Order: sequence, then C-alpha cells, then structure tokens
Amino acid sequence: MSDANAWNVYRQNVVTGATPNPVIPDPDAIDEEFAQAANAVLMNAVELARLMIGAHQSAIAIIVEGDWSSVRKFFSLSQKYAQWADYDTPAKGYGTHNWLLEHNKPVRFTQAELEAHPEWKNFGTEADKHPPMRGWLAAPLVDSTGKNWGLLQLSDKVEGEFTEADEKHFVMFTALVSSALEALWRVRNLKKAQKGLDA
Repeated sequence: MSDANAWNVYRQNVVTGATPNPVIPDPDAIDEEFAQAANAVLMNAVELARLMIGAHQSAIAIIVEGDWSSVRKFFSLSQKYAQWADYDTPAKGYGTHNWLLEHNKPVRFTQAELEAHPEWKNFGTEADKHPPMRGWLAAPLVDSTGKNWGLLQLSDKVEGEFTEADEKHFVMFTALVSSALEALWRVRNLKKAQKGLDA
C-alpha cells in the first residue's frame, strides 16, 4: 500500500462507537445530564486522538471506581479494520489494561515490546475476535486528585512506530480529556448539593 493510500484509509473512519453505559445506582436527571455530557466528550476524544496522532485504532475505557464490571469502552477504527466494526466487547481488566491502571503512567511500546511484557495475555478468550494490535501508546485518565477514570490508547500507527513526540502530544491530549471529565463531575456534584439544599 502506498503512503498516500495508507493515509486515505486512516482518515476514513469506519466506526466510532461505544459499549453500553455503566449502571449508575438510582440515576436522576443530574446523573443523566452528566452521563450525556461525558459521553459526548469521550466519543469525540476517541476519534480526535486517532486522527491527531495518525493511528488506525483508538479506544477509551472508562472504569468506575476501579470496577471493571461497570466499564464503558469508546472506540474508533479506520477502514483498515472494517471487518471488526461490530466488535464491541467491553474490556475486562485483563492483562496490560489492568496493569496500566496500576502503573498509572503513560506507556509507548512497539508490538514486540508489548508482547514481551509480563502482563501481555493476547486478549485471553477474545484472541480470535479482537482486532490485532501493532504497537501501543496508552495513558491513564487521571484527575487533579490522582483519581484514575480509565485509559486512552492507540494502536497501529499509520507510518512507522509511535514516537516520543507522539507520546508527548498524546499525554497532553489525555490530560485535557481528564480535565474535561473532572469539570463535568464537579458540576454534577455541585448540582447534587444544590438539589439537596433545595429539598
């Protein structure tokens, strides 16, 4: 594939989607408003990250209070991965995903480095269904208090491997997404507090 064709394939998004919302116990209108706003941020962010760095795959996993049973995953794939357009199995906190949340720092691996990592599990029972990876650039979504909201990740750079400059820009973007989520959460909490005062 020529360089021009590779870039054309990458720019033509085949799918941006998400797994179902995690369950908020007894959600009220304020919770629903927060979820809708956060979903919009994340749906835009997952595609923008892919296009900004130049990758064929992007995904964001939001994990509520470290509970992988409530995970919500947003994803964006280029046409190169069209055959996986319907793959929307939520992440399960297995292998390198879970390790990254514990590590809580950005990582940049070639595919060989990723497969050599002790927590690489090759997608476990999803190995035959999950889109293949080619390198991994990932960072946790961490707010100003150090709370981890989940992770943002890219795979399969359009040309070559992910670079130090890619990582720098990716980490800046991840921090921006984290700040947006934190701001929305604070607004949600302020509205909840005001609702309590008005009750």
